Amino acid sequence: MAFKETKGSKTVEACVMPAPGGMFKGYIRVQTTRHGIIVGQTTGRGCGRPMPTEAEALAFAEAEAKRVLAL
Repeated sequence: MAFKETKGSKTVEACVMPAPGGMFKGYIRVQTTRHGIIVGQTTGRGCGRPMPTEAEALAFAEAEAKRVLAL
């Protein structure tokens, strides 16, 4: 995980996980909190196609995380 940001009650993290064929795929994790309790948690994997390096996959995930945080 290289990107983690909180805005209001929403925390968004960008992460990378291994994909088949020695590739890497980015994904995001979104947590919503109310009164100190995690109310909703969503893990999204729609952050682009598998990439040959972790850095490229993380760039896709970070862009998606920033987009979700802006909503």
